[in-house]
Amino acid sequence: MDMTLHKWQLGLIVGTPVVYGIGKYLVKKMSTPRPKAEAKAEEEEQPPPDGGPDVSAILAENNPLEASVETFGPKDGAGDSSDLEYRHLVADVGDYGMAMETEIRKHCQGMSVLYQNRAVWHVVLKNWDKVKEDSAKALEYDCRNGMAYLSRARAYDATGELQECLNDLEAARALFRVSSIANGSPEYESIQTFWKRVLLQGARADAKKIIRQRGPLFPSKVRINSYMQAFIADPLLKLSFPRPGKENEVLRGFPRALWAFREERFEDVIPACTEEIDTLEYWSQYKTEARLMRGTFHLLSGSFYECHQDFEAVIGDAKASNELRAYALIRSAALCFQLRRQNKAMDAFEQAERLVRDNPDVYHQRGLILSKLQHYEVALMDFEMAARLAPGHVSPLVLKHFTEYHLSSLENDPQRMETALKKLGEVPLAHPNSIDAYMMRGSLLARRKDFVEALLCFERATELAPKNPVLMVHRAILELKRHGNAELVLPMLYEAIELDPRCHMTYPILVTLEIKRNNPEKAIELLNQSCLHTGTYNEVLHACSMRNALMARTAARKKLGIDCDPSKTTV
Repeated sequence: MDMTLHKWQLGLIVGTPVVYGIGKYLVKKMSTPRPKAEAKAEEEEQPPPDGGPDVSAILAENNPLEASVETFGPKDGAGDSSDLEYRHLVADVGDYGMAMETEIRKHCQGMSVLYQNRAVWHVVLKNWDKVKEDSAKALEYDCRNGMAYLSRARAYDATGELQECLNDLEAARALFRVSSIANGSPEYESIQTFWKRVLLQGARADAKKIIRQRGPLFPSKVRINSYMQAFIADPLLKLSFPRPGKENEVLRGFPRALWAFREERFEDVIPACTEEIDTLEYWSQYKTEARLMRGTFHLLSGSFYECHQDFEAVIGDAKASNELRAYALIRSAALCFQLRRQNKAMDAFEQAERLVRDNPDVYHQRGLILSKLQHYEVALMDFEMAARLAPGHVSPLVLKHFTEYHLSSLENDPQRMETALKKLGEVPLAHPNSIDAYMMRGSLLARRKDFVEALLCFERATELAPKNPVLMVHRAILELKRHGNAELVLPMLYEAIELDPRCHMTYPILVTLEIKRNNPEKAIELLNQSCLHTGTYNEVLHACSMRNALMARTAARKKLGIDCDPSKTTV
């Protein structure tokens, strides 16, 4: 008998019990009543009756992670084993995410290091374009790779792109401050030296370019009046010429320059003096006076070569009066002082003293320079002599008491200090219109931290000269020291600049306040403005240094997003 089973027979024998079991399970499942929670959940999953969109389906579609958690998460009534499996699954997913982030980070850092290492070899080979290219790639992978910034800075330095070099150096400094290369280490000090050199080199180039492009800076009205009023017996101010009597009559040469000076049309002074000096017409009778006045305005404008030429012409003119030659020597001494030739300045004063005996301006002007050099003892002697020779003039008297206070302070003589301060306070009683007396006393009181009395002095001075920007700045400084409120003094300082953009002492204060207010863009704008309106090369150089350092610090802060506080900018 053949017992061989065909394939269909074998499938029927094996499959019948399986199908029977599945069918029995389905029948039981369909006949078993569902739990209320599941029924309620199903009802909630039904589409809205008005045929609107299924919000839960849309959310699940737009958030696959949430949909997956809902699908594979534990159900109501599930056992402990199911809940444990779910928690393990969530933990595994989290571990995968962390592992992926770690690997991605390692990959980026690894690629950054590779590009950086190749950039270092390009530095050795001086392939500066390749250095920039590889450093940029390294920073794309890791924007906090300090060595990449340093390599690119070397390339920028080699190609003369100094501001870009400074920006990268600032970023490197910021990163190394929070890394293993700490402050004081040889590596960090090397970066500091590199940074200072590039900063100074770039600032010098910028300062020279600014001065070359803008030309001589004409002084403000406040500056001119302040300088000329410091002279007691200036021969130029003694001269007088009548106004033109007829409509078609025009003043020419030095008379025109003198009237322009008195009417504060200062821009016309130098052209009118030049007209007097260059003409061969019969009416030109004041060439020496014109040279002295033109040289004075060149001095105030910072045109040192031109003013030296004019002063030397007057000093060497044998036909000129001793008085004119003496005043040319006095102003030549001021030029030597600005050029830091103190010995030549003192020699010029001695020559002037020999030409005109008992002239108060020789002693007054020499005392001013000596006090700036902090030679208070000899300065006091000069101010005393000037006050004795010109008893009706308040300026040497005020400076005498002011200098005596400083000298007493250095000698630690409180009683003498109080006497000098008291005498300074008595000056306005005899000279009620003396702005200098109020200003000097106010500044001394401010140093003693007597801000209330100091402010009263500056308020009285402001009443005498309400549009004087220098007074506004001093008063703002006092208010700031007293209250510490920048918002209170900012309007006053901006008004001072509006009245006189060339009031250079205003800019450093405003820049400092704007930096503290975390407003570096405004501070940079003010420094640019300062470069255009500041007088001497050294002042422009300092403004350029501050601006470039602040620009680099701001760029580093934006690149790195770390604490690169602009208020910590140092030059």
